[in-house]
Amino acid sequence: MKKTMKIIAMIAILGTTLFLLTGCGEKEETKGDKEKGENEVAYKVTYKGVDITPGVTFKEGAISEEPGVMELQSCAFDGADRVYTYEGVELTVSEMKGVATVYSVYFLDETVQTKEGVSISDGKSKMIEAYGEDYEQMMSKYTYQSGDIELAFIVENDIIISIEYIYNI
Repeated sequence: MKKTMKIIAMIAILGTTLFLLTGCGEKEETKGDKEKGENEVAYKVTYKGVDITPGVTFKEGAISEEPGVMELQSCAFDGADRVYTYEGVELTVSEMKGVATVYSVYFLDETVQTKEGVSISDGKSKMIEAYGEDYEQMMSKYTYQSGDIELAFIVENDIIISIEYIYNI
């Protein structure tokens, strides 16, 4: 009986040690992590000279173009979301802790590109060249993650047909 208890105790200690060691190892960097500076988010969009980052306060009026604005009941948060539609992007802005915050940035056409130069109608190979092969794939959706921001591409017949940045809270 004592021998069995010692074995169980040793297994428990070994398991705990392995858990702690694997949890404290260095984080494997993705290409997106390498590209960001110390105070810079890897996944952000620059539209008409204005940086738009999911999870950051929305500055209404910062973009010189007049948007179409629609208010919808939020699926993810209490209250309503505001959807701002510009020529090339659609921004969903949600109230988070009382602050209007960019929730998602959806590309409407090929006139807008990611910071790394990828746009709708580009080939899948350009996406992989820019972001690497460290993506999650679910059917035709390829998702890259950097911190709290997800960058998703929909690819059909090796052509990008959709690009969206989403704030994951």
